[in-house]
Amino acid sequence: MKTKRYICFVLTAALAFSVPKANAQVLIQYWDFNATIPVGGAGGDSLGNATNPLTANQVIGGLTAGHIIYSRPTAMYNPTLVDGILDNGTQGSNIYDHSNSNDTGGTAAGNLFVRTRNPSDSCEMLLYIPTTGYKNISLDFALSASSSKGPNYGLFSYSTNGGSTWNKLTRAMDTFNIGGIFHPDTLQLQNPVTAASAWYPVQINFSTVAAVNSNANFVVKMLVAGLNSHEQTSGNARFDNFSVWGTSTTTGVDELSAQAAGYDLYPNPAGSFVNLSGHYTGNKIITVYNLVGQTVSVTENHELQTTINTSSLNAGVYFVEIKEVETGNKYTVKLVKE
Repeated sequence: MKTKRYICFVLTAALAFSVPKANAQVLIQYWDFNATIPVGGAGGDSLGNATNPLTANQVIGGLTAGHIIYSRPTAMYNPTLVDGILDNGTQGSNIYDHSNSNDTGGTAAGNLFVRTRNPSDSCEMLLYIPTTGYKNISLDFALSASSSKGPNYGLFSYSTNGGSTWNKLTRAMDTFNIGGIFHPDTLQLQNPVTAASAWYPVQINFSTVAAVNSNANFVVKMLVAGLNSHEQTSGNARFDNFSVWGTSTTTGVDELSAQAAGYDLYPNPAGSFVNLSGHYTGNKIITVYNLVGQTVSVTENHELQTTINTSSLNAGVYFVEIKEVETGNKYTVKLVKE
């Protein structure tokens, strides 16, 4: 996305959580690859093949786990090439890192990534992502490369019928540009950030596609392409922290801006407690959720200010939902626990 602003993205990557997800999205499917072993692949075979797909490491309660398959059904330039290789590498990204078990510094063997190894011409990465019960779907992931020899492009498409037919991405999805020119289906896997083996944030927003909502057969496909993918016998593209976000379709009232409604959460980041203040004098139910949508605490109060004990929370990012009982309105604000 917005691939011309490489330096800006590097500087802001560490601030990725400073902007709350639109409409209080929750993490519904997540792959961190930290337990995807062995490093180096299984006897030269590809991780994520049709026999052994890569199942999502974290799934929101009640939703079927998604999976990833990586293969080369037909080599465009050289039909004699064997199936593409997807294997592990160490020192994965801490961009979009929502793992329950990771090395957040990104320096130990416990934080892995997956890499598509050249020759990778026409290899496909298929992400099967059930979204049943969720809408406003978006996909985040971290991208890097081994060097300037990594594959040049990833050509994206999506399906809402399990792969029977495919659709290109659109400008409405806020998709990729290369040198200021938009290519709605083409992600530049090679850019000044990735070629230096640094991690680069990518986001695709499917919220404008109604058919993606609450769909058990939603699939995202990336086709590897470009000169490097069929001319190089070394080099790879690297992927980590595939994160799928959505909002519940069962929410009766649209979530509104907490700030616009007069709610303030402080101190934020919080230590052992946080205060929620506002102008609403009626009864409120205040629920704290973690990033995978699990309820952490529930408080009911009709006072203008509520103090929430956060001393038992682990450091990380949470969402605080304020439901006004009489009006039915819901407001959500992000909370960071130090």
